[in-house]
Amino acid sequence: MSGVVSTLRAATAMTVLAPVFVPAPAVADPAAVDPDTGPVAYANAASLAVTDDGYGARGGSVISETQRSPVTPGSSRLGPARSAVPGSDGERAAVGPHYRLAIEGHDVTATLRDRRVPAAEARADFVLTDRAAEAEPVVLSFESSVTAVECSSAEDVTAEATAARLSMLDADGDLTPVEPPRAGDEVRRRDLPFGPPGEIADDERATSDITVRRVDDYEQLLRQDQWRDGDVTAASGWLVEIDTHVWRADGDGSGLLDLPGLGHAGDTENAEDAESAPVRTIETTLVLGGVSCSVPSGFVRHGGGGAEPGAPAPSVPVTIPAGAGAPVEARSAGTDTGTGPSGASGAWWGAALLGAGALFGGAALVLARRASSVRGGS
Repeated sequence: MSGVVSTLRAATAMTVLAPVFVPAPAVADPAAVDPDTGPVAYANAASLAVTDDGYGARGGSVISETQRSPVTPGSSRLGPARSAVPGSDGERAAVGPHYRLAIEGHDVTATLRDRRVPAAEARADFVLTDRAAEAEPVVLSFESSVTAVECSSAEDVTAEATAARLSMLDADGDLTPVEPPRAGDEVRRRDLPFGPPGEIADDERATSDITVRRVDDYEQLLRQDQWRDGDVTAASGWLVEIDTHVWRADGDGSGLLDLPGLGHAGDTENAEDAESAPVRTIETTLVLGGVSCSVPSGFVRHGGGGAEPGAPAPSVPVTIPAGAGAPVEARSAGTDTGTGPSGASGAWWGAALLGAGALFGGAALVLARRASSVRGGS
């Protein structure tokens, strides 16, 4: 399948982990593939993004280190240091402190086989915990998750996603097993007792809905800018979507936002409906074991995407550093900042006011000196 350039951008680069590179046996034609258009594969442990902060803006994001297949036969493997997302103070600042996705027993590789066939695989156990709740419940877990892709030719690409066990929180607060979704299916649970990855106000309460399905399109992956597709692309992974509904804790509807079609909670005609509607819905997306492979059109084993015979292999990093993207606009929990000057805008307004003050102050000083001069001359 053909991919399109993603609109999701990961920002500040985090600590770079030393890649583990395993060369493959020598082959008859060692020429490197084209790093910009040739066969390539990527493998990622996990990523998390707040896709809607509840006010219609994109929140923060965290993307773990991503392995890129080498330009000559070999594999790139994720180092052992990555064990959770978010995994640092900077990453927690980007997406919020409450979610912790443990990544256990991982084996994440991106490979260029000796026939120039790109392939990627991510094996791991995943455990998502809500650390804001008193008992820190497990929201979902994958045991022995395996996601894999291989692009043998432009006409022969495969994508797989399996797991020995999937367990999810239920409405009673218990972790119960469910059948992992097959291709084209999904697993959904509603009204679960946990909240968003970030803070909410003390006088608010939250419940969440979870949907789990397979990644079946390149655009569903959360990825860094350096992660590219090709003429033919296959993708796999587990797509986890969480919709967190936030209400006033007292349940009397006071303080609710104006909602289309509902009016305000204080309106008698719509009061009953407004009191049962959430103040806002926060949308969070996770991709577990995201992998992809891409080849040029017409690619066949041993052919396509090669450099000139004898040309030196280009220097292309096989590990893309982790990235943490800050929210589009900083907002305090439960508060809509509106359109007033704040953050960068506030700084601009402050500079403008200071500049205006200096201008008028200078003008006043000039006028005062002229007046004094006139009085002295008379």
